[in-house]
Amino acid sequence: MNLAIRDHKIFQMKAELENRKRMLCAKRHQLKESTSENELLKEVMKDYDQYNRHLISQKEKQLVFFRQLNLYIDSVTKELKVTDHKLKETKYEQREIIKEIQLLKRELDDLVKDNADYETDA
Repeated sequence: MNLAIRDHKIFQMKAELENRKRMLCAKRHQLKESTSENELLKEVMKDYDQYNRHLISQKEKQLVFFRQLNLYIDSVTKELKVTDHKLKETKYEQREIIKEIQLLKRELDDLVKDNADYETDA
């Protein structure tokens, strides 16, 4: 039961995070529209774009790291003779890494898409 409650809370937090991402995206578009009226906002937008590029760079680095880690685990499990228990544990960890890779890929795609949308609007 405790695990179910924890999973439900995680689900709720992920949903809230997605809502906040959408809200920030909408605010960014609002800010972009307002920059034509205010010079100070142009600087804010410039700073935001720099931050966004930094986030994209970090996500790309994380993605590369997890892919390399996944390949490493693959090669180690093939080279070493491991017990069934250790093999199952390793495969579980590998599945978790793959999930993290997929999550990072989606986040990166969202960031790049948002950045591209802004650049085409500008």
